[in-house]
Amino acid sequence: MTLNYFLKGENIFLNRLEANELKKLCRLITDWVNDGVVTYFMFTGQKPQNYKQVFNDFKKQLDAGGNIIFLIGDCKTKKLIGYAGLYDINYTSRKAEFRILIGEKAFWGKGYGTEVTELVTFYGFDRLNLNRIYLGYTASNKRAGWAYGQAGYVCEGTLKEDIFRNSRYYDSIRMAILRKNYYKKFYKSHSKRFKQDFPK
Repeated sequence: MTLNYFLKGENIFLNRLEANELKKLCRLITDWVNDGVVTYFMFTGQKPQNYKQVFNDFKKQLDAGGNIIFLIGDCKTKKLIGYAGLYDINYTSRKAEFRILIGEKAFWGKGYGTEVTELVTFYGFDRLNLNRIYLGYTASNKRAGWAYGQAGYVCEGTLKEDIFRNSRYYDSIRMAILRKNYYKKFYKSHSKRFKQDFPK
């Protein structure tokens, strides 16, 4: 994997997908989406998926003009731990949906999800000039809700009994962050952490 990072945080880096990395990533995703623990709060995981299905679905998402998808890697080990991105980008309304999957369970609960969310949010506002970034998660996934809240996202509403999994219905939470609120509260600190300065 190339070490020329597209975006870099303190503990994680985000890179573009090359053709050979797509094959590697989809092999990992195939393992992740068939892991009941990884997908416990997700609609994904209702039925088993093989490599070909995952590859075709992911390539379709990658080829769509409105999606920007990154590999997530651990800076220390260079290990690939998941993917994240901005989906359904609308350049007229200047909005996009944030999605993330950290499939390597050894990296859960260490702040990686929060840092990825912060870095992609910074990228969306600083580089793409978005006005609104939104996301959704299953209400019982407290870890996800905490990470998104730390990154500045606020709850906009609840969809009652929206997802069926584990013999029960779950509510879905919708959150978002607006550009004006982001720049007022987070941009200065995130700029220091994530902005790449031009060499003097």
